[in-house]
Amino acid sequence: MSIRINPIDDDQVSPEVKQYFNTAEQRGAPNSTFLRILARDPNSVKVFYQAWDDIFYGGRLDHSLKEIIRVRMARLRNCGY
Repeated sequence: MSIRINPIDDDQVSPEVKQYFNTAEQRGAPNSTFLRILARDPNSVKVFYQAWDDIFYGGRLDHSLKEIIRVRMARLRNCGY
């Protein structure tokens, strides 16, 4: 599958958004290419990333359980995750 919207380059975003890219690449999630496409609208990438971070790295459930659930959901939908 080819990408229809080109990802944005690091030199086109703020240091805060660059950090989102770097953290996503280190963690392996969310998909950094998706973030680079979403970053065409700086507010959207900020809101999405903060929600993702709160959901998957905050709260009462252990992160490893959330990861198991995420993998299971992907497999149920035949996602290549």
